Amino acid sequence: MNDKIALLKKAEIFSKLQQQELKIVAKHSEFKTYPDNEVIFKSGSLGNALYIIKQGEVRIISRSGNNEEREIAHFIKGECFGEIDFFENAPRTADAVAETDTTLLCFPAQGFLFTDILEEHPSICARILHKLVTLVAGRIRHTNKLVSEKVPWIEDLRKQVLYDKLTGLYNRSFLDEDFNVQLPGYGDKTSFLVIKPDNFKEVNDKFGHAAGDKVLRVLADMVKAKLTGKDIGIRLRGDEFALVLPNQNQESAQKIAEELKQAIFNYNMQDFIGDEDFHLTVSIGIAVYPVHTTEASELVTKAFDTMWRARTGGGNKVLLVS
Repeated sequence: MNDKIALLKKAEIFSKLQQQELKIVAKHSEFKTYPDNEVIFKSGSLGNALYIIKQGEVRIISRSGNNEEREIAHFIKGECFGEIDFFENAPRTADAVAETDTTLLCFPAQGFLFTDILEEHPSICARILHKLVTLVAGRIRHTNKLVSEKVPWIEDLRKQVLYDKLTGLYNRSFLDEDFNVQLPGYGDKTSFLVIKPDNFKEVNDKFGHAAGDKVLRVLADMVKAKLTGKDIGIRLRGDEFALVLPNQNQESAQKIAEELKQAIFNYNMQDFIGDEDFHLTVSIGIAVYPVHTTEASELVTKAFDTMWRARTGGGNKVLLVS
């Protein structure tokens, strides 16, 4: 395990991971040894793993139509290869051959699927993804090409990692991975709103979880309806949502929150739950950067605490950090 972690730390693609996260990656990795001139993978094989060289060297070979070999890359101890095909889950476009007796760390190990790891540890995969985008961009620019996060395979993987499947909003991983980095660049002031229904449990208990999912989609749509410019909507977990409002002070944030609270209360949910008299109420907590804190994590905590203060105070309220 220690050998794996030490090697992972040296690879740029895993460089943002914390010690505990490296242990998880190491758990899903294995060492493989290849003698001189043995094929590691062949062109056309599925790119279902990436490799870090512990010892030895690896040649990447392209073959022409007449089977003529051409070396297109050469990797040495400590370097990583195969990662682009791996994340794209695409067939290999070249052969990889051990130059000498070579030991590689393979991720994921045989018996593990990256999709399962992605689902179980989305925040770790998000960190790896961000680093991969940077590395790929740097490599491709050397050949006068351009890569961006709008490249389809990168966009698809970002959606798996950072977006909530039910609502289409960002998920909690966005706060863990992106928010602290992006917050200072949003503007002089940024308001963060946490929104939680007061009586959502009643929907599930009385009308079933299918109705509950429909109500969550409605809430997500109403959150989306408030998004303009660089605003960001997030489904935190369960029935909890958040809004990031760049360049919005506490007065404008309170106005938006009050409008959202009233719109949710007025929404006719009879089509979903069959009860025209049912009204969903929400509690909303607001914290403002940098007025209440300059730390992203503390901003989220303060907004959460304020939302709970509104909820325990009777609900159906909008409160600002006091």
